[in-house]
Amino acid sequence: MVLGDKDEYAPGQLTPYEIPLRTGDELRTPHDVAALLRTVHTGTHIYPRNKVSTVMGMNLFTVDPTTVTPAPFTNDDWPLTLLRCLTSPSAEESPPARLCGFLFLAPDRLRLYVDSDEEDLPGITAADVRPGGALTALLAALASLLDEQRLTTTDTNDPHCARVVDLTDW
Repeated sequence: MVLGDKDEYAPGQLTPYEIPLRTGDELRTPHDVAALLRTVHTGTHIYPRNKVSTVMGMNLFTVDPTTVTPAPFTNDDWPLTLLRCLTSPSAEESPPARLCGFLFLAPDRLRLYVDSDEEDLPGITAADVRPGGALTALLAALASLLDEQRLTTTDTNDPHCARVVDLTDW
């Protein structure tokens, strides 16, 4: 194809991938999908003509998970794990601290914006955490740590919250 042809793949162009979400009777986990995407985004991959089509003017690549070796779990996967657990808790009742948003502050630091049903915690609380830490303990204790006075500061630089709780060393 000629360079610049609208059907040609060009860096910077959005590239959708179609990945089957079922494997037999099981569903792929978000980690499975991220691992497959990480693999197809590294190195050179040759797709058979019947695995490439177009959608909305973009090249669509159909990924065959039986021919792709998923990339191993990395430290970059910890934020995804934490956010998935906060947005899809396994309990049937809603969690006492609800995720309203998040912001990456550094590679090993994530700011979670949460609200609570507690009357003594009006507004949004920002909780700074290290995603690669003890996630199970953090998730279990998050709601009770939001009102820890010794960990709380008022962050006038962040217009999205009423207070900031530093849980990076927790």
